[in-house]
Formats: sequence, C-alpha cells, structure tokens
Amino acid sequence: MENPKNQNLNPNKFNVDYRIGFSGLLPDKTLALPGFMALVQEASMFHTSSIPGAFDYYDEMNWVWVLTHWQVEAFNYPKVGDEINISTWPVRFKGYFGERGFEAVSAQGKTLLSANSNWILLDRTNQAPVRSNEYISSKYGENFPFLLEKDFSLPKHDDFAPLSIHEYTTTRRDIDTNNHVNNVKYLEWMYCYIPEDIYHNYRAKSLKVAYKKETLLGDKLEIKLFQRQRDEEVEIFAVIEKDGLVATEIYTIWKKT
Repeated sequence: MENPKNQNLNPNKFNVDYRIGFSGLLPDKTLALPGFMALVQEASMFHTSSIPGAFDYYDEMNWVWVLTHWQVEAFNYPKVGDEINISTWPVRFKGYFGERGFEAVSAQGKTLLSANSNWILLDRTNQAPVRSNEYISSKYGENFPFLLEKDFSLPKHDDFAPLSIHEYTTTRRDIDTNNHVNNVKYLEWMYCYIPEDIYHNYRAKSLKVAYKKETLLGDKLEIKLFQRQRDEEVEIFAVIEKDGLVATEIYTIWKKT
C-alpha cells in the first residue's frame, strides 16, 4: 500500500501503518520492545492475509510457518501518538525454511528498527518440517535482501552473572491461534523480571531470539535471567526451560537513556 508520509518506501514491499496507542508503553510513554515486536509480527501476518488464497492454501495443506529466530536492531523508539510504518518482505525460501525482513520508520522517515527473521514450515498433524514449494514462493513475489547482515547466532551465557530464576505456568492469555505460546510472550516475560534500574533507565538496542521448543497451555516453565556488563552497556540473557530443556533463549543489549 502507498504511504504518502514515507516517500522512500519500496512499493514492492508490504507496508502497514500504525499509530502508537496507550498499551505496551514504558513509564516515559515510549513503546516497549515487546509491544514493538508485536506490531512487527502482525505485519507479517497482514502480508500473508493480503495474498489471495494464501491462508486457505495453508489450511488446506495443514501447514504453518513457525518462527525460529529473530535478529533485531532498535535505533529509536516511538512514543504514544506517533505514526509509524512497518514494511516486510520475503528474503528467500530454501528447503524447509523461509527468511523475512522488516523495517520500521517514523512518519518523518527516520529508521526506528530493522529485523531479520527465520521461519520453518511445519505440518500441523505431526509437527514434521515441510519443504516450501514454487507455489508459495510465487505468491509472495520478488525477494529482497536483509537490511542487517544476517547473524542469528546467540553468544554463550556461561560467563554471565546469574540474575534471577522464576517459575511460570502458561495461561490462556499467552496462547495464539496456533494453540501454542505467542512468540512475543517470551519477551514480555523477560521484561517482567529485568532489574528496575534497567527497566527505567535503559532501552534495548539489540535483540536475538532462538525458539527451540514450543510451549503450550498449562506448561510449567523456569525463566532464568543472566546479566553481564559491556562497557557502558548491559547484556541480559534469558533462558526459558520446559521440563529441564531449553525452550527459548533471548539475548539483549541495553544502552542507557
């Protein structure tokens, strides 16, 4: 869709306009990263819903795209009332996987966020991976490269200092339309437990997430946080475990406001 406020948008990428509301804000009325990522994630769903027959095809085949990795750089955060645009595009389809890029810009054209993502196509019946086909790739049109140099790897957290451990049982508010925990919820849980000083006086500038095992309604989880100083910045690593196995890892770098 055309956005007259952002003349530099590539018309071949899918664009969604948002106005920042009053939900998901930090005390200074800027949008917290979980809320930002919720909008980014929605943009990919709106893209697929804009393609005639795409969701019907996935339902007929009983297939679903499941997110495996995020790589995000946040440069600026919008505030309540700000108008922003999020663009998304396919990067490539290869084997079981699909890659998708994102960019968020302000109404004035300032870059707010860039993100890379990796997805795997699964059969809902048995959770087995499925190879993407030409029908799918043709539906999404021309591909464009990532804006960030691709690096989905997370550092080891062995030399991070233990910060806290929390027990959590998933509830209905955590579950999405695929009947598993929504991807953004893991980030929200981390935000619930970061230190007060970080929450009020720092902003996340980098995010990497690796989703390794799905979590479902009623699952009992352990959320472990670790911290390390990095010059003037702070690194926080979250490990979310289910039945003693790692379900999700989240790595963030924070800078002082």
